[in-house]
Amino acid sequence: MLNNIKKYEKMSIATSILLIVFALCLIFSPQASLNFMVIVIGVFLALSGIVHIVSYFTSDKEFRSISTELIEGTIYTILGIFLIFKPTILNEFLAIIIGAWLIIQFIIKFQFAFNLKSLSSPAWGLMLLSAIGHLLFGILILVNPFASMVALTTIAGIILLISEIFNIVESIYLLSRKQ
Repeated sequence: MLNNIKKYEKMSIATSILLIVFALCLIFSPQASLNFMVIVIGVFLALSGIVHIVSYFTSDKEFRSISTELIEGTIYTILGIFLIFKPTILNEFLAIIIGAWLIIQFIIKFQFAFNLKSLSSPAWGLMLLSAIGHLLFGILILVNPFASMVALTTIAGIILLISEIFNIVESIYLLSRKQ
C-alpha cells in the first residue's frame, strides 16, 4: 500500500507540474490560451461531427430511418470548423452570458435589498451594495467582453498556479513522511 501511495503522489507531482505550465500560459498569454482552448473544442466538435456522419452512412437502413446522426454530424462539423477559424467568437459569447447573468443577479439582489428594507433589516444596505457591484461588473463585461474574458482567464491561471503549488508541497510532504 505504501508503494501505491508513493506512486500516486509522484503522479500527482507530475500532473501538478503540467498544470503549473498551463497556469503560466493562462497568466502570461491569456488571449492565446483562450483561443487555443476554443480551437481544441472546435477540433473535437468537428471530429465528433465526422464520426456521426460516417456512422449514419455505415448504419443499416432501419437505423437510418429514425437516426438523427446526419443532422447532428453536420451541425457539429460546421460548428467545429467555425470555432477553429473564429475562436474569439466563443470567448465573446461566454462573456456576454456572464455579463447578462450578473445583471440578472443585480435585479434579484436589488429587489431582495428593498424587501429587507421593508422588514427593517439592517442587512438591506449591504445587499444593495452587492447588487450594485453585480450591475457594475455585468456592464463592464458587456462593454468589453473579450478583454473581460482575458482578465478572467488570467485570474483562473493565478488560482490554478497557487492550487498546484500547494498540491506539490503537500505531495512532497507526504512522500517525505511515508519512508
